[in-house]
Amino acid sequence: MVIRPHDLIEVSDLSYLVMDEEREWVTTSLLRTPFVVVRRAERYQDGSVPVGIRGAQRNQREPAFLAPQGIGRIISPYEIAENRMWKVVPAERQALPVLRIMDQVAELMTNWRWGPTGSAGFELVTGTPSLKETSDLDLVIDWECHFNFETAANLLYEFDQLEARIDIQVECAEGAYILREIIDSRAETVVLRTPLGPKLVRSPWR
Repeated sequence: MVIRPHDLIEVSDLSYLVMDEEREWVTTSLLRTPFVVVRRAERYQDGSVPVGIRGAQRNQREPAFLAPQGIGRIISPYEIAENRMWKVVPAERQALPVLRIMDQVAELMTNWRWGPTGSAGFELVTGTPSLKETSDLDLVIDWECHFNFETAANLLYEFDQLEARIDIQVECAEGAYILREIIDSRAETVVLRTPLGPKLVRSPWR
């Protein structure tokens, strides 16, 4: 079973979720929307997956581990984009800036393997209202696209013309880079986010 950071997992049995501290909002959130998001960390030896639980408020985020027995459906950001799941969003939510630009984003990303994460991904999969008027659109791009610096810079320029801010993570086998950090700085070293924590590496564009 291939499970990657940003994937959303529907929990089939909440008793298989393990966390350091049970908070009241966590129980309420999971009973309403039994989905967790895979976070970037090492798995336990028994195969338990590191996940995060989302609450209704921005500061309500709880790390946990989900045992394999509790894993139900798995939906990746790439599946959200492939199925254009924003097309079935209720009409009253479609007016939000992030959802208004999804067709434009999809057009710009025709030749890329990509998908929405964060609040947008969560709402599109679960139907639970998570986006706000001021929300950013978080995206993930698959490193296997083999794009170069100039191509990535042009893409970011096009995104900056849209009405909602877009933050992009570039996923590779070793971890993930923040696209804007690379484009804005052209640094000799950049931060690679790995399951063991962040580390500095030489620019992947060179």
